Order: sequence, then structure tokens, then C-alpha cells
Amino acid sequence: MTHPRLAEAQHAWDALAAGDPGPAFDSLAEDVVVENGPGARPWRHVVGRDALAEMLMTFTGHFRDDWKQEGRVVYADDQVVLTLVRETGTATSGDRFDNLAVCVTRVGGDGKADRLWTVDLATEAVEEVWRRNAPAVPA
Repeated sequence: MTHPRLAEAQHAWDALAAGDPGPAFDSLAEDVVVENGPGARPWRHVVGRDALAEMLMTFTGHFRDDWKQEGRVVYADDQVVLTLVRETGTATSGDRFDNLAVCVTRVGGDGKADRLWTVDLATEAVEEVWRRNAPAVPA
């Protein structure tokens, strides 16, 4: 049997891919902690939904209008959601960004995500895109 959280999480990723971030943000605790791999230039530690939204808006501003993030939830239970996330886009310079990330989401007692970690599998490639396209971002 599949845990009900898997369908809920997949719905949020599908909505995000379709341009609706509402379900994804609704699944996050207000004070969610996000640690994001170098694909987000550089490793990031963000606290809170508002800070995450601001980081994402800044991040996607480095791309043409073709930025995509598509998640496939591979496991979920009462405590964790594991998702493979394909991220693609074209930097404003024309360089191609193509990454597969693993996203581990810890679920708190209230059913909201209280912590997320991402690991970029194309680390060297995405670091190279950022070396060529964006100024250094303070940690």
C-alpha cells in the first residue's frame, strides 16, 4: 500500500510544475528550514517560507522563461518524503542548466514540512553554469 502523504506530496510537485506554487507552500511549516545544494548557488541555508520564496524568486530570475522543476515522489510516510527533482532551464547567457536532485523532506508532528535538504547530482555541471553566469552570492 502507498502512504497517503505520497499522493499529497506528488500533487504539490505536479501543481508546482504547472505553475501553481500554492499546494507546495501550503505543505511547509511557517519556519521551515531549507538546506539547498550548489544548484541554488552556492549551498543555501534558508529559514522560513517567506525567505524561501524570496530566494526562489531571485534564483529563477537568472533564467530565461523556460525554468522547470519537476518532482517525482518515490517514498513517503508519516515522517519523511523523498523526491527526485529534475531541474532544467536556460541561463540568461544561453548556458543550459540540467540537474537531478534528491530532496529529503522531514515532516513535523503537525503534518507540515519542517526541514528540507537537497543534494544535486549534477554538482559539477551546475557549479560551472553559476561560475559563468552569476556573481558570487554570500553564504
